[in-house]
Amino acid sequence: MPDLLVLLVAEPTLVVAYVVFGMVGFGTTLVSAPVLAHVLPVTTVVPALALTDFIAACTNGWHLGAQVVKKEVVRLVPAMFIGSALGAWILFAVPVKSLMLMLGGFVALYALNGLRPQKPKPTLSSRWAWWFGGAGGVLSALFGAGGWVYSMYLTRRLEDPQQIRATQTAMLMVSSLIRVGLFTASGRYFDLVLLGLVLALLPAVGLGLYIGHRITLKLDRQRFMQVLYGILLLTGSSLVVHALT
Repeated sequence: MPDLLVLLVAEPTLVVAYVVFGMVGFGTTLVSAPVLAHVLPVTTVVPALALTDFIAACTNGWHLGAQVVKKEVVRLVPAMFIGSALGAWILFAVPVKSLMLMLGGFVALYALNGLRPQKPKPTLSSRWAWWFGGAGGVLSALFGAGGWVYSMYLTRRLEDPQQIRATQTAMLMVSSLIRVGLFTASGRYFDLVLLGLVLALLPAVGLGLYIGHRITLKLDRQRFMQVLYGILLLTGSSLVVHALT
């Protein structure tokens, strides 16, 4: 079983992270990894969240499968697989302190970009699928945070919000499956401590998803995203400070 301190930090963190997932379809790692990295190595956090993300995406997939735009998934998946392999290699080749600094800086910059006023953008060519798929794959394996990249692509390719959310969920399911496969091949899931951590966190995952779905029916998504970006900025900055001390 994980240490009590780890569970005291991880359980509420995962509830909040999967509330976000239940509402917007991505963002689990961006919310939880900067906090969990204070009590766990990044090389434990990312494989553990890959497994919980896969379970959560499969759960959401049962409800949204009919609205998935399969041709967009087919366009993104090949480049995503190549990017995921590259990101997984970088994850285990770079020192942990450097990973913490990179993750904190990445989250903070992502939050600052989200807080800027956004203007409508033209429809994106399908040829960009290779770039977005590859970049999302690298970030998914490296930080478990490629969902927002796929979202950028899909929101400029699809009009129907339900199709965007459903296709986003399908991409996260495939991405999580690739990451789980890569981490299994590297031997990470033969670590009983890591598997025990995942099992201990599953109730928090379920509770967060349930609350997220309920809140979606009542809360304005744009207002929630602004709050989310503010939280990400604080947590990302905190991790940068922790990595530098």
